[in-house]
Amino acid sequence: MSQSLWKVRTLMLIKSYFVDAVHIYVPCLQMGCWKLKKSGWISKDLDPCSMGQLIEFMYTSMIEITVDNVQGILQGASMLGLHQLRKMSATFLQSQLTALNCLGIYFLADLYMCGELEMAARQFIFQNFLDVIHSEEFLQLSEDRLITLLRSDKLQVTSENQVLEAALSWINAEPEIRTRNACLILQYVKLALIDMTHLENIVLKLDFVKNCLKCQQLIGNAIALHYDQSALDLMTPRAQPPCVYVVGGRNSTDCQLKSMERYDFLIDQWHSVPNMNIARTAVGVCSLDGLLYAVGGECALADSQENTLYLRSVECYDPVLRQWIAKPEMKIARSFVALAAVGRFLYAIGGEDRACSYNIVEKYDTKNETWSFAPSMKRKRSGAGYCVCDGKIYVAGGFDRALHMDRASVECYDSLSEEWTFVSEMEKARSGLALVAIEHFIYAFGGRYKDRDQYFDLSERFNTLTNQWTTIKSLNTPRAWPGAAVFDGRIYILGGFDGTNRLRSAEVYDTEVDRWVFLSNMIVSRAGCGAAVV
Repeated sequence: MSQSLWKVRTLMLIKSYFVDAVHIYVPCLQMGCWKLKKSGWISKDLDPCSMGQLIEFMYTSMIEITVDNVQGILQGASMLGLHQLRKMSATFLQSQLTALNCLGIYFLADLYMCGELEMAARQFIFQNFLDVIHSEEFLQLSEDRLITLLRSDKLQVTSENQVLEAALSWINAEPEIRTRNACLILQYVKLALIDMTHLENIVLKLDFVKNCLKCQQLIGNAIALHYDQSALDLMTPRAQPPCVYVVGGRNSTDCQLKSMERYDFLIDQWHSVPNMNIARTAVGVCSLDGLLYAVGGECALADSQENTLYLRSVECYDPVLRQWIAKPEMKIARSFVALAAVGRFLYAIGGEDRACSYNIVEKYDTKNETWSFAPSMKRKRSGAGYCVCDGKIYVAGGFDRALHMDRASVECYDSLSEEWTFVSEMEKARSGLALVAIEHFIYAFGGRYKDRDQYFDLSERFNTLTNQWTTIKSLNTPRAWPGAAVFDGRIYILGGFDGTNRLRSAEVYDTEVDRWVFLSNMIVSRAGCGAAVV
C-alpha cells in the first residue's frame, strides 16, 4: 500500500479520540482537504511521516514537535480539527521566530488561521523590519504582500529612507518584472519624509524612474511638499502609536454621518480624518492588516428617516494614504450588521432591512476581493454584539424583527469546522450592545431592551473556558449602539444613545481594577457608529 494513501476505514479506528469518525472524515471533505478516489482510498499531499505521527497522537496523546515536522503537524492538525495540537504547533513556531523566517511563519499562520501566532509574527516583523529586509523571504514576497508591509505605520525604522531602500531592494531583485509596477510600490513610501537632495540626486536618476512618468510624478509631488511646511507637518513618521477610529452613526440632530474621527491614546484627544464616501449609520466596522473596513449600514433618502436606503456597499480606509476606497459590495443589503475578521476573511453577520432581521453570513476574501455565503447563524439577529476570541467569532444578543424580541442567546462560529454553536446566555436580553474580547474573556456592555424601552449600563463578562457569565462594574452611563474597541488591555466604549440623547462622551474600562474612567468627548455625538483600532 502506498504510504501517501490511507483507507477510509483507517479513520474509523480513531473512536478513542473522536466521538465518531464522521467528525474527522466529513469536515475534511467539506473543507476540500481530501480527495476520495473511486477505489475507496483517500489521498492528500500531507507527508506520510506527519500523518503517522498524527495517528499515533490520536492513540497516545503524545507527540514531539520539532523544526523539521512542525509545518506538517500544523497542516494535519488543522485538517483534522485537532485544535489543541494546532495551538501547540503555533506556540512552537512562535518560539522559533527569527528575522530569516518570520515572514514565512506569518503567512503560514494566516493560511491556517492561527490568530495569536499571526499577531506575534506580524509584531516581530514590524519590530525587526531592518533585519527582515535582508532575508531571502523578503525578496521573494509577492507585490500584494510587500504593499501590506510598506503601508503599515508600525514599521520600526529610524528614517523613511530605510523604507525606500527596502522597496528598491525588492524591485531590484527581479527588475525585468518588478519595475513595471514600481509606481504602485513607491506610493506606499512616504517620499515627502525623505531628504529632498536624495530624491533629486539619487531617486530621480534611477533608470526605471526615468522611464516611468507616474514614478516621476510621485517623486515630484514629494519634492513639492518640501516647499509647503503646513502640508509637510501632516506627514506622520512610521511607528506611530495605534489610534481608535470611530465611523459614521447618527448625531444629535438625527442626521446620518459620513464623518470619521480618530482618538490619540497618548494625549487623550480626538482628530477629524477624511470622511467616508457615503453616510452610514448602523454600520459594521472592523480592522484587518492595517486597513479599516465599513460595511453595509443605512442612510436616509431625501433627508427622511421614513425613506431609508439599506446599503450593500463596502469601503475601506487606508490610514497611510488617508483615503477611502470602494470595495466589492455584499450580496444582500442590510444595516445593524456584525463585522468580524478571522485570518484574511471578513464575516458580515446578521443585520436587517425594512422587512426582516437576518441570520445570513457573508464572507469576504480580502485577497481575491470576493464575497461568498458562509453557514448561517442559528438565530436571526440585528444590532447584535460581536467580537473574535481565540480565532472564533462570538455574536451576542440582537433583535429579531419577525418575533419582535430581543435575544439573550450567544452563538460561536468556528471557521475551521464551519459550525455555529450556542454558548451560555447573557443575563439580560438586549440589542445594540457592544462586545469585545481580551484573552479568553468576552465583555458585553450596554444595549437596549425594546419592549420596555429600557437602556442599559449593564456590563457582563463571559469566561470562554468555563462557559459562565459574571456581572462586572457598570458603565458610567447607559449606552445603546456605541462603538467599541480594545487597546493595550483596556476597553473603549464610544458614544451611543442613552434613551434621550446621542452621546459625545466616551469611557475606558481597566480590566485589572474593574473601573470606568471618562475620556475627552468626541467631536460629534454618535450612535449606531462603528469603531476599530488601526
